Amino acid sequence: MKNSKFLRLSNMLLAVLFLAMSATVFTSCDDGEGGGDPEPEPENSILEIVAASENHTQLEAFVTANSELVSVLGGNDLTLFAPNDAAFERLRVILGVESLEQVNPDVIAGVLAFHVHTQGVIRRADIEPGLQIGTVQGESMTITAEGNIENGGTDREVEFVGDEILATNGVVHVVETILIPPTVFATIGENLGQVSQTILLGSNFSTLASAIYKADTYAAATEGVTPLTEILADEERTLTVFAPVNDVFAGGGITLDSYSAQEWYGLIANHVLFTTELQADLTPESVFTPTAAGGTITVVPSGGLDSNGVTGAEASVVVADILAAQTLAETNGVVHAINGILSPASSGRYAIDEKFRK
Repeated sequence: MKNSKFLRLSNMLLAVLFLAMSATVFTSCDDGEGGGDPEPEPENSILEIVAASENHTQLEAFVTANSELVSVLGGNDLTLFAPNDAAFERLRVILGVESLEQVNPDVIAGVLAFHVHTQGVIRRADIEPGLQIGTVQGESMTITAEGNIENGGTDREVEFVGDEILATNGVVHVVETILIPPTVFATIGENLGQVSQTILLGSNFSTLASAIYKADTYAAATEGVTPLTEILADEERTLTVFAPVNDVFAGGGITLDSYSAQEWYGLIANHVLFTTELQADLTPESVFTPTAAGGTITVVPSGGLDSNGVTGAEASVVVADILAAQTLAETNGVVHAINGILSPASSGRYAIDEKFRK
């Protein structure tokens, strides 16, 4: 009898011990959140993930060309919203350019900086309606009620593509639309299809664009003077702009500090006509007056351009008839890229013509 009780007790203890061991085993295999294998540790950094992706070749190219962005993405605790190649193609079509390399690199840099959050890793589970996500660019993106990204661009609801990708220094969320900061989109929207798009967003005119923005600080501080950016984007005007390419300023050692804001204003205004003159109109001995700064542009016998009245051409047209739209009727004028600077006659070098008065 005693042996029988002892055997029953032993069997009960063995059963309890077996259950306890089983619970320990299953607990050790549990991820603590309802089962499943533990999340594998990431092996690649964000930059390595982008470089290895067949769908992010353009992002890799633009990031690699931007040393500041490479440095940022080499940090830790990052969240990257990574536009794929399809996103870059969509933006190219919207801007109407053959390649995004034709876009001002400063604009591209600002847009890409809007895709990076450096203040912590934001997992997909953390993304909820109303969330404000700060970016390196300075503006914040907002998560909509549907859990998508509220974009400053044409797509108001940008959805995530696929699952998040964990990196050793953060997380990557793939998107199929370029995220445009609200202020940048406002600039693009104002200039799209106008002369101002060619100059302010064009990679070959980035130095001129910077000079225009400096010149406009003078306009902003001077009553009755219209900003150059406003003039170039005015759909009601008919314009011709002789635009010096970047190499002109670099070759002449001309920087933004070479002239004051008022001087830049007058100098740039001397490259603007309030008529549309195509290459066919730029025949020798033609005279165009006044420029927006009150000057005169003459086509000399060689076909070059002169404005200072001194014998000889100051510049030549290197690329003519640049349009920001498919046809001249769809835009407000034409741009001619030139290889020099058209200085007004010294007597009125930085004069402001009455056409600038509101």
